[in-house]
Formats: sequence, structure tokens, C-alpha cells
Amino acid sequence: MIKYNDEEIAKYAKTFNSLCKKNNITSFWWDTNLLIKRDKQETFPKIIDSIMDCYKNHLFVSNNSEKFETAQSSVTNMKVGWNLGNTLDANKYRAVLNKEKNIWEENLNLTGLSTETCWHMPKTTREMIHYVKTLGFNAVRVPITWIGHLDKNNIVDSKWMARVKEVVDYVLEEEMYCIINIHHDAGGIGYIRSCESSYNQFGDRVKSIYTQMANQFSDYGEKLLFSGINEIIDENTSWADPTENASFWVNKWNQLFVDTIRSTGGKNKERNLVVMGPAGKSSKIAMEQFEMPSDSTENHLIFEFHNYDPQSFCWPQNPDGSNKNETPFWNEERDSKILEEVFNNLMTFKDKLKAPIICGEYAAWPKKID
Repeated sequence: MIKYNDEEIAKYAKTFNSLCKKNNITSFWWDTNLLIKRDKQETFPKIIDSIMDCYKNHLFVSNNSEKFETAQSSVTNMKVGWNLGNTLDANKYRAVLNKEKNIWEENLNLTGLSTETCWHMPKTTREMIHYVKTLGFNAVRVPITWIGHLDKNNIVDSKWMARVKEVVDYVLEEEMYCIINIHHDAGGIGYIRSCESSYNQFGDRVKSIYTQMANQFSDYGEKLLFSGINEIIDENTSWADPTENASFWVNKWNQLFVDTIRSTGGKNKERNLVVMGPAGKSSKIAMEQFEMPSDSTENHLIFEFHNYDPQSFCWPQNPDGSNKNETPFWNEERDSKILEEVFNNLMTFKDKLKAPIICGEYAAWPKKID
């Protein structure tokens, strides 16, 4: 029988969520059918218990107004969240910059509804989302990749939009919060990059996606949030601290997001929106260079960061042995200090952000213990 380090991950999860609770930050576990086995409706109960133990006395905020709740109320009421990872965001696509022509060249190998399972995740069902609710989660982040579902005029395929709506409805019908975004259209394989060439070539495409997303869900209430672009990195595919130029273009992409959503009117004028810095980082350099976008509506923006520290414990096991410091064991004294430094640094920028914070992704992959 294979033994996993779930007891060690439970210690990590307790530390991470305790820090989130202390700093009024809502966490979203990144899951790829590992913590919660959606198809079998099974989980590692010790990890779930360690997370939920941090929120036993959680206080929710009532909204007696006809207007949307504020961003701070929304973050408070989301309590603790979970990611439907590697599902609606799965794809077979890659963009590469032709530096000689300064043009991004695209290679798309799969389109249509089958993308949902092309990364070997099960097709999402209503029962799976209900199971997530029964475990205690109160919010689901639904990452979405739109490339592969666009025609030459950047119109989203109606069947894909219907599928997105179906999954969103699964979440909302469980009375949970739902966050949708633009996901692997960015990152290490995407066409959305923190540089001028990407913004000039694809700005209209991204604006079209936002507009259609906003119009599709224009009548939805305050429990549906829109997030901008996930983990934008530069034309060199660097995950290091951003250059000032890279940060400038991330800020431009975020402003395009807010302006486009607000321009669609209706409930989108007040909908709570989530924005992220370069690569989802919260390092000192990234935070110094990041600027919250201006907004025509006050108190309806949320800042998002991601964290997988310490990486030697959190990242999956590498069969090739490339991660020499990899360990399945949580070192309470050393590793807790690493996370405390992450949160202490982040909170020094709270006044600059003037917005509540979520951690849109964190996790530790289960490792085998010999």
C-alpha cells in the first residue's frame, strides 16, 4: 500500500490558512484531482480538516443593500476556496515570439469541448461541485482558457460559452462564490505577455473575450466575480522578479480588464473584480512596481497573489531528480518562518493596494513516503 505525506501537508495547510485568517486573506487551494478526487468523491480528510479548522468561528458579513457587496465583504464571505484546476483551462496551444518579425506565432492543436479533459481531468459534474461544498469550501475559482474556442473574429464558440455557464451555475446553485478568469491564454505557453508586442497584437482579442464574458453573465449577482489575466510573464518566459517594463505592461493589461468590464454596464458596473501582479508574485520588487488599476466604482477591486513556498515541499516529485532539495516532510520551524516572511512582506503593501487580498493559488502536491 502506497503511503503519502498527507499528515505533513496538513501541517502546511494549517500554517498557511492560519496566516491567511490572521491577515484577512481568502485562500484558494489549487487542485488537479489530487486533494479532492472529483471522479471518486474522495479526499485526504486530515488536510481538509486542517484547513477547515482555521475557519470554525468565521463571521460572515450581511448585505442589506440593493447594491453589490463591497470587495472587502466579498473576500470575507468567500471564507475559503478551491480551484477547479486543469479543466476548463486545459488546452493544446503554444505561442512563440518571432523576434525577427516581432510577431507572436501561434500553434493550436485542439479545439472544441474536448479540451476540458485533454489534461486527463474528469468532466466536471454537478455532483462533484456539491461534494466540494460538503467539505466546507465556500468559493470555487474556475480557471478558463479561451484560446481554442475563438473564431477568426475573436467570437467565442457558443457551445464553449454554454459549457462555461453550466459549470458556473453548478457553483452558484450550491450558494458558493465563483471566480472566472482568462487563464492559460497567458503564462508560459500563452499569447498574453507583459510586453508591447503582445499588447499590440492581442489587445483587441482580449477585450473581445472580456466583453463577451461580461455580457454572458451580465444579470448574475454578487457571488460571481470576474478575474483578469492569470500569471502574466514577459516575452522571455521569465518567472523571475519582473523588470519595470514588464510591470508596466501588466498594469496596462489590468486597466484594459477593468475598463472593458465596467463599460458593459448593468450589474457589471459594481461587480467585484480581481487583478493580479506579474506572474502572480508578491515579492518586494513585484509589489513595488505593481499599480492597482483605476476604477469608476469605488471599493470593488480585489488583489490576487499566488504562492507555492517552500517549493522544495510544495512542488510535485520530479522523477528525473532535478529538484535536489525536494522533501515530503514539513519542517515547522524553518518552513513556517518562510511563509511568515511572505505574508509580512505582502502586508507592508496593504496601504498601497487599498484593496482586500486573496491567494488565488496555493497547494502542496502529495508525495510518496518510502
